[in-house]
Amino acid sequence: MEGAPWRIAWSDALSMSNPEIDAEHKQFVQRVNEFNDAIVSRREKEDVLNIMMQMLDEAVAHFAHEEDLFEEKGFPSAEAHVQAHVELTETFVQILKDIQDTEFSREWIEMGLKIKNLLVEHVLVEHVLVEDTQYIDYLRTDK
Repeated sequence: MEGAPWRIAWSDALSMSNPEIDAEHKQFVQRVNEFNDAIVSRREKEDVLNIMMQMLDEAVAHFAHEEDLFEEKGFPSAEAHVQAHVELTETFVQILKDIQDTEFSREWIEMGLKIKNLLVEHVLVEHVLVEDTQYIDYLRTDK
């Protein structure tokens, strides 16, 4: 993990044009960068786990907020989106457990890369840019 760390910069491409949702997504991006910094600087395992727990708690609260919007607006694909939330949460919890059971070593770096893959590829690219965009488009029609 030598060299410049990867970082995520907030951009308008990530915006859902909903100030509350955008604020929650910005917080997530900030937390992902904090996680990256902790891995790159080889902070103590407990520090990394605390960051991950904050990410998980914030994600669960964010998912609940989205699900309230789905119910309020009658979003037709709510069930599938909620299932995606469940799957992301379960995957994150499993990775968190794996880290708790892993000694700091080469395995630790592999766990960090696994989390990067989950956070960047699955959460930001697939979930935020694809799935969240679908419900935001629906909400904009104000049905």
